[in-house]
Amino acid sequence: MASFITGSRPRRAVALRCMFAYAFVAAAGSAVAQQSDVPNPFQGPATAVSNDGWDSSPCNLICGACGCGVSCDDCEPSCGCAELCEPHNKKYCYGGWIGAEWLHWQLDGNWLPPLVTSGPATTPQADVAQLDDPNTQILSGDETVNDGWRNGYRLYGGVWLNCCHTWGIGGDYFNIGNDDYNFLGQPDSNLVIDRPFFNTETGADDAELVSVPDELDGTVHVNSSDNFQGAGLTLTHCLWRCCDCCTGNESQIAGLGGYRYYQYDSDLTITEILTVLPNTTTPLVPGTTFFVQDRFRTRNEFNGGELGLQGYKQHCWWWVDGMAKVALGQNSRTVIVSGRTITDVPGGGTSDDPGGLLTSSETNIGSYHDSDFVVIPEFRLGVGALLTRCWSVHAGYNVIIWSDVARAASHLPPGLEVDPRNLPPVQSGGGSEPEFPGIRGSQLVAHG
Repeated sequence: MASFITGSRPRRAVALRCMFAYAFVAAAGSAVAQQSDVPNPFQGPATAVSNDGWDSSPCNLICGACGCGVSCDDCEPSCGCAELCEPHNKKYCYGGWIGAEWLHWQLDGNWLPPLVTSGPATTPQADVAQLDDPNTQILSGDETVNDGWRNGYRLYGGVWLNCCHTWGIGGDYFNIGNDDYNFLGQPDSNLVIDRPFFNTETGADDAELVSVPDELDGTVHVNSSDNFQGAGLTLTHCLWRCCDCCTGNESQIAGLGGYRYYQYDSDLTITEILTVLPNTTTPLVPGTTFFVQDRFRTRNEFNGGELGLQGYKQHCWWWVDGMAKVALGQNSRTVIVSGRTITDVPGGGTSDDPGGLLTSSETNIGSYHDSDFVVIPEFRLGVGALLTRCWSVHAGYNVIIWSDVARAASHLPPGLEVDPRNLPPVQSGGGSEPEFPGIRGSQLVAHG
C-alpha cells in the first residue's frame, strides 16, 4: 500500500529510512498484499536534489537529502549517519509520518475434539451416536479450526527528534481480525444428533441427546473464534548508513527499542436449544424446553520491552529490507469457564442452574489466572518501490511466534470426561469430572 509522509521534502526522502519497516506479504494462492509499516524507513527518495532544487529523475542525485547537493561529477560515496547530516540546513529539520495498511494474516488454528455426532435413527438410543459406535459420524470437532486467512489493518505514525533524522519515535496499533468457526446441527428425520462424552460414573462412552425424530426437537450450535492484536511505542536510531548519490545505491542499519503489547483472545461456545415432542417415550413432560450452554474463554496479554535491528539495501527507486526483533516481558493468562441450563416445564415453572454438559458448578466453573515470563520473536522481509517523493509501495512477509498461549479449546475436560451426577440438577456422590485441567499453553504462530 502507499504511505503518506509529512515533513521537509529533501531530507525526509532518505532520513525516513532511518526508522524500521514492518514488512508483510499476503499470499493465498497467487494473491499478494502490498504494505508498509511503522515507522517506515523504506519509502525511498522520490526525486533527487540538485543545486537549484528537486530534479525529476530519482536516480540523478538519489542522496541529495544527505547533503549531496552537487553535480554527479563532484559526488563521492559517503558513509556514516553523522557524515550524511548537514546541520546548517535547518529547513530540512524534524517532520513526521502517518499511515495505514491492510494486513492479510493466518494463525495456526485451534484443535477441537469431537463435539457433535450423529447416528442412524434405527440405532437404539442407548448406543446411538456414541464415539465407540462404528456407525457414528462426527459432525463437528476432531479438526483444526480458526486457521483461515483473515483481513486486518494497522495504523501508525511518528515524529523525528533531530534535524539529521537519525533519532525518531513512533507508535502503531494492529488488529488482524476474527476467523470464526460455526456449526449448526439441526433435526433430521433419519438421524439422531448427540453430544458425545465419556461417562465416568459408568466407565463407558455416552452421549447427550440433542435431536431424536418424533421425540426430541433440538439444535446445537458450536462457535469457535479468536482474535490477535497489538500495539507498540518504538524509539529508533540510525546506527550506520552508506550513500552513493551518483549510483543511487544506499545501505542502512538501524537499532530499535521500546514497549510492546500483544493480546490474543479465544472463545469456544456450545449451545443447545431443545424441545420435548408430544410423542416422547421418555418420562419428560411434552413441551418442556431446555437451554444448555458451555463456554470456555481465554485472554492472553503480553507487556514488555523489545529490541531489534532493521536494515535495507536500496538501488535507485527500489529496495529490499529485513528486520529481526525480540520482545521480552510478562504474559498474563486468564481462563474463564462458565455454563448454564435453563429448564421450562409447562405448568411446572422454570429453573436456571449453573453448568451445562462439559461444565459444572461443582468442578470446573470459575475464573483462573497465572502469569509468566516469555520471549516473542518477530521477523520480517520485504521489497519496496518508490512512486513519488511522498508515496511508495511495499510488500513483504512477517512472522510472530508466541509461546505458552492459552486457548479456549485446550481447557475442555480431558477426554471429555463427565460425571452426570455433577450436572444440573446436581446430585451427591459425584466425582471430580468435568474437571479443569489447569491452564494449558501452546505455541501461537501468526504470519502473513
